[in-house]
Amino acid sequence: MILVCYGTRPEIIKLAPVIDELKARGLPFKTVFTGQHKDLYLQFKNAVPKPDYCLEMQASRTLSDTMAAIIVYLDQILAKGEVKLLIVQGDTASTFACALSAFNQKVAIGHVEAGLRTYNLASPFPEEGYRQMISRIATLHWAPTDNALTNLKKEGMSHARMTGNTVMDSCMATHYPISYSNKVLVTLHRRENFGERMIKLFNEIEELAYRHPELEVLFPMHPNPQVRMHKDIFKKVQVIEPLEYLDTLKLISEAKFIISDSGGLQEECVAFRKKILICRENTERPESIEVGIGKIVNTDILANYRWAYDEPEWIGVNPYGEGNARKAIVNHIVEYFDL
Repeated sequence: MILVCYGTRPEIIKLAPVIDELKARGLPFKTVFTGQHKDLYLQFKNAVPKPDYCLEMQASRTLSDTMAAIIVYLDQILAKGEVKLLIVQGDTASTFACALSAFNQKVAIGHVEAGLRTYNLASPFPEEGYRQMISRIATLHWAPTDNALTNLKKEGMSHARMTGNTVMDSCMATHYPISYSNKVLVTLHRRENFGERMIKLFNEIEELAYRHPELEVLFPMHPNPQVRMHKDIFKKVQVIEPLEYLDTLKLISEAKFIISDSGGLQEECVAFRKKILICRENTERPESIEVGIGKIVNTDILANYRWAYDEPEWIGVNPYGEGNARKAIVNHIVEYFDL
């Protein structure tokens, strides 16, 4: 049996196509929801089957508390000896905890979106550390890009395959028309931006909205208290509740440009040909910079926004695949286990 694990919004988004493909091929699988983004999960729970296992995560946990709870919970499931492959996605605390539990139980691990690197353990923290450690213990590595595959091969990983990014599967299935309205989508949530950096980012975005009243600056605000505590800074910016995933993709398809610290948005913007100002010091998705759809601005939005404002339409080659990642991943599983 295959066990697919997810706990956060991005994990569900990127694992949903894989789950659909496993179901379409009649391969036996179950799912486990580890419960970090419970409120966000409810917005698109219909995208995946009802979890076979669900951990009731307590609020206000430290990262260590979260990981310990997940490991104990997964150990109980894996101890039954039914799981032959555990699938995880990305680089979150839940991803690493699930992978570590599987490793301890000698269960094979399949890693969706493997090989992303900054090679700076402090940025992004703690994600860079998690994804490097997952690669050391994973069995099957599914790289979303050629750069990611190169990283894995350089590190000596076997059973690594370039599959494309599963987010392209989801984006391209919408068939939303692309337009360039006066909407600007903003999302900020990363731990590395908490505190003074978040205050500076909020003030710069508010100033942008003040300088350009023709823009409709929309900020679906993450529920994390470290983000929401600063929302009173905004007077011109429209703070709204988090959107359902398909509504988010529709907004991307209509937006003039994007301001974000999200990794996933750097990929989704490619599907809808929208430039993105990346509010980070670096990115594990260098492809976005290389093809010219992303620009790292750190906290300096006002000094850089005209790159996207003046010429919003991006014309380039999509480095994240053509929407067939789910098939490539399941093909690899079938080959490896001779199913």
